[in-house]
Amino acid sequence: MSDTPEKSALTVKPPSPENIWAELSVAINYLTRFSLPFKNELRSGLIRRSMVWFPIIGALIGLVGAGVDWATTMMRMPGIITSTSAVVGMLFLTRALHQEEFANLIDEFSKTLKKSESTVGWLKEERTIRYGTIGIILLILLKIVAIAGLADNEVVFQTLVVAASWSRVMMVLAAAWLRPIEGDPVADHFQQPPALRVVLALGIGIGIAYFALGEDTATVLTAGTLAGLIVALIGANHLRGYTGALLGTLQQVVEVTVLGIILALQ
Repeated sequence: MSDTPEKSALTVKPPSPENIWAELSVAINYLTRFSLPFKNELRSGLIRRSMVWFPIIGALIGLVGAGVDWATTMMRMPGIITSTSAVVGMLFLTRALHQEEFANLIDEFSKTLKKSESTVGWLKEERTIRYGTIGIILLILLKIVAIAGLADNEVVFQTLVVAASWSRVMMVLAAAWLRPIEGDPVADHFQQPPALRVVLALGIGIGIAYFALGEDTATVLTAGTLAGLIVALIGANHLRGYTGALLGTLQQVVEVTVLGIILALQ
């Protein structure tokens, strides 16, 4: 018999601390207004793997919003002010990236409607309305009202953390399922995340939700997933893939859905 040790059929090489930090930096730079420097040139594989950190960065964004809500509550501000402050805080932290993408997608889909409304009857008045702007206003109002209706600061904390985290899990799932549209900056960079990273992101998101919500986790995540699936199907049908605008729209729709479901369950 040979004394040579048998080689393992499968080897898993753990990521180096440098790669983990680079992946985190990519996720943070994309999802927030922070701009962390990179030590080395980024590789496409590393950018794709960075999506595993989306649910964690999302949870931190929700935590910031909850912190702003708590701080303004301690100042004895009314609920509508505290909830508005929370939404503005998250908008500032994320530089309103997904809201802008949401507006862009609505404007894109409304082009055909605009053509039929370019003039109004016999007045021949030119129409310049941007439906994306109206959509953003309604979206922000929905968030403010939903947060204001939550029972207390603890529920606000649970809700914002889960909504911000799970909505970004759905971004990862959509990017893994749909074909990246060539020429779109977000799709060109993130492409499709590796299957293992998708599973890890899903597990992290479920873990965060269960820690925050307990027995209501299945109901809330199911509703959020269905909302995300509808947006993803729109992308599959009309865009034949995904763009940054589609991912941003999906994130916003899922976030509002989770807020609404938790409001209804409390």
